[in-house]
Amino acid sequence: MSATKRSVNGFVLVNIALSATVLLAILGLAIDTGYLELVKTRMQAAADAAAVGGVQENKSNGAANVVSMARGDAALNGFTNGTNSVTVTVNHPPASGSYTSDSSAVEVIVSQSVAPFFMQLLNFATVNVRARSVARQGSGTNELYALSSNASGAFTATGGVTVSIAGGVMVDSSSKTALVVSGGSHVTAASVAVVGNYTDPTKSGSSLSPAATTGVAAAADPLAYVPAPTVGACTQTNYSIGNGKSAALSQGVYCGGITINGGATVTMNSGTYILKGGGLTVGNGATLTGNNVTLYNTQGGGYSYAAISLLGGVVVKLSAPTTGSLAGILFFQDRSVVSALVNTFSNGSTSTFTGALYFPTTALSYSGGASGAYTIMVASTVSFSGGVTVKNDYSSLPGGSPVKGNATLSE
Repeated sequence: MSATKRSVNGFVLVNIALSATVLLAILGLAIDTGYLELVKTRMQAAADAAAVGGVQENKSNGAANVVSMARGDAALNGFTNGTNSVTVTVNHPPASGSYTSDSSAVEVIVSQSVAPFFMQLLNFATVNVRARSVARQGSGTNELYALSSNASGAFTATGGVTVSIAGGVMVDSSSKTALVVSGGSHVTAASVAVVGNYTDPTKSGSSLSPAATTGVAAAADPLAYVPAPTVGACTQTNYSIGNGKSAALSQGVYCGGITINGGATVTMNSGTYILKGGGLTVGNGATLTGNNVTLYNTQGGGYSYAAISLLGGVVVKLSAPTTGSLAGILFFQDRSVVSALVNTFSNGSTSTFTGALYFPTTALSYSGGASGAYTIMVASTVSFSGGVTVKNDYSSLPGGSPVKGNATLSE
């Protein structure tokens, strides 16, 4: 064999060896890439499940166990925090993205250092794989909840009133007369659901549209996830104004409550107003206005709980905050309060309430007044003795209605 032929053969062998090495490297890279992609897919599924699980836990039981429940769901999907270099970070609300101010949203970040099969030959000992998911509660469709489990007349409309509710009605009472529409009254809603049963409205010249669906499962408090404001030291004590005077109030702790009467005109600046005993009374032709406000009704420090009393002949125009943990919450009763006192909204047709009227363990009596852009009623029992149209325009709220529906993946 000539030297030239031996040189050619050697060149071919070298090329084949080099080509085989390159092909093996490409094949190894493809295998590693596929493996890492598989890990990423499984990790994303775990992050999604954990985020949804965290939202559902928050909806059902509050925020206390959101982190542990979300991590538990991640573990069920193969990624246990602190095991095999896995880290599961749970942020409630999210620490980044579009929903950092949404108190119903949960962000889950799953990461793991993964050892590839072939890339280690190129000094890539591990590759960090990361998946992120954000879930939040979508807007619910109901606007009125009567939460009492056994009250007769948990939802009542009497006296020939006309009540129109753009959203749905949910009555948790198991009573045979859980819902009563009588005395020539007429109630319309998007839907009506009752755990127990209801009286036939046609027997009293009344109507209910649509007919109620009975025997449904009870609904949990839809606003249970909303954090209660912190109650600090008194900033005002036994605040009262009348005699046609005018005043502007600022947020704070009003020990002994707020009383406005005698034709007084009061404007509430934006913020959270803590009614530490004494409640709120507006009467005798007074006017109360305020935007971006929440009124939290509680007790303590020697100041006894009192109800909200908005009496006839007054003008009250209030709207809830649009962002933050109290977005959409206008009135908020301390959940620990147990009282037979009734919160009375006896307003003229010029009064408007944009936000949730949240009285989870006390009664709400509503006898007139126009709805704001949206009005949500959540109380132990709800009764109407004056006509009203309840709207559901949540366009001012970036997170939609504070009454949340099912968890949805959002990021």
